[in-house]
Amino acid sequence: MPMLTLDNVEMSSVQHPKRSKRVPILSYQDKTFRLLGVFQVHQQVEAQASWQDLTSNEGKVCILLTEPHQLSLWRHIRIEKELLSFVLPSAHTKACLLLVQALHGDVEQFLGSKQAKAFGTDLLEQAPVPIQKVGGLGALLKLNPLIETLPDWDENDLCTLLIKLHQLGSQFFGRSQFAPRTLSALDVLLGNEKTIFLNWLQLSFLGSLWLSRKDRSTYS
Repeated sequence: MPMLTLDNVEMSSVQHPKRSKRVPILSYQDKTFRLLGVFQVHQQVEAQASWQDLTSNEGKVCILLTEPHQLSLWRHIRIEKELLSFVLPSAHTKACLLLVQALHGDVEQFLGSKQAKAFGTDLLEQAPVPIQKVGGLGALLKLNPLIETLPDWDENDLCTLLIKLHQLGSQFFGRSQFAPRTLSALDVLLGNEKTIFLNWLQLSFLGSLWLSRKDRSTYS
């Protein structure tokens, strides 16, 4: 059984038909999947057993996704492609810009300019499309998202950046050390923009990466 990673798939979300929340959707090889369950890393045997039961005994088309700190089981569904469209609120783009700038600034402040350069190089290599849409990493770091024109990012761009940003933050600082400090950069957002972004983050598959269990409960 192939173990897929976030690099192999595309993530998006659709509006739940009966609830005021968005549902994570995974796309792989022109097929769409919905989330069935999440397993901790030490539950790999249970996750594989669940996948085996669904595919062999029930004849379902399912995939098992290996994420940085968990495994997730997804089942194939049919869904109209137009439902996958998502108009990105400006709050999301502003927040993502602030997070990139904040984490880069922390790397430079605490680890030095050499490490900051390495951080920037890695981020550009791993998330080239959204960064190129801004005009390059230098332009991204200088852009003031509160007053300047925002980049034309879609949800895939946002998810790509946040996934890679979290991976690099974990690499440079350790998983539990950087996220709360980086997220504090969102305090400069105006009105309810921070809440709008964090609500979306909590409902997406990214919530388990960036938010603590307490935070996920707060924004559920």
